[in-house]
Amino acid sequence: MLEQKHTIPSFNTNAQIADLNSRVAVIVTHPWGPLGGDMHNNVVVAAVLYFQSIGITTLRFDFGSSQISRGNAQVTQVQQAAHYLLQGNHIQTTNKKPPSYILLCGYSYGSLITASASALIPQCIGCISIAPPISVQHWLLCFNHKFHSNQARQRTSLPRLFVLGSHDNFTTQQAFSEYICSFPHEKTTGAVLKGANHFFLKRESDIMSIIATWLVSTYPACRGNVETLGTLEFPQFVPPAQEKTREATSTTPNDNGSKNSALCGCNLGPVL
Repeated sequence: MLEQKHTIPSFNTNAQIADLNSRVAVIVTHPWGPLGGDMHNNVVVAAVLYFQSIGITTLRFDFGSSQISRGNAQVTQVQQAAHYLLQGNHIQTTNKKPPSYILLCGYSYGSLITASASALIPQCIGCISIAPPISVQHWLLCFNHKFHSNQARQRTSLPRLFVLGSHDNFTTQQAFSEYICSFPHEKTTGAVLKGANHFFLKRESDIMSIIATWLVSTYPACRGNVETLGTLEFPQFVPPAQEKTREATSTTPNDNGSKNSALCGCNLGPVL
């Protein structure tokens, strides 16, 4: 792997960073620590390896402090990780520049945290949520889940991808569909991966294929080639302070003609 070990001093935790000198950097977050989640999780590792393969700088880290909490400290840690990258604190050679944009990618508990943090990072250009544990989020966030869900919806122009396994162990397809339909439809993509559970063992590459398709459709400047993503500028990006914040309302999911998938506001079809 291309990564090097760093310590983010603001919350004194270990991070692994692959600096590929790209304009976009991806921060990947892990599942709930008390149940064994950390930055070495299979989905987290698959995600950073995928983004590195297309030339994108990546950062993964272990959440500091106790995760038996309301999640606010973890959101702050994602902000601080983004600041660490944007300020170029990870750069070790003079011929490299810090990234200008951040793409957030969270898995399980980490997806709840990155979704909330997306409202607080002006340079964030998109948010990927893999297997968000919607049905148990109230437990994971000590009943602070409504705050984080509402904060996640503040960026009404932010592109979002939500992915769920059809046999997820914690979240039903109905709960997943209702949740993603509470986000602005024109900027939200949902996909259900058939036959996969919450842990995606041996299905990691299928998740990355979904992400690749979403990247191409969401950022047309790629012109069909995701390997150009790290070289792009995003002049259309609108900081949160200039966006209109609206209260999103739940609606009936779109009928995509498949009984095996629940999709809303989607650019992707059912995933086989």
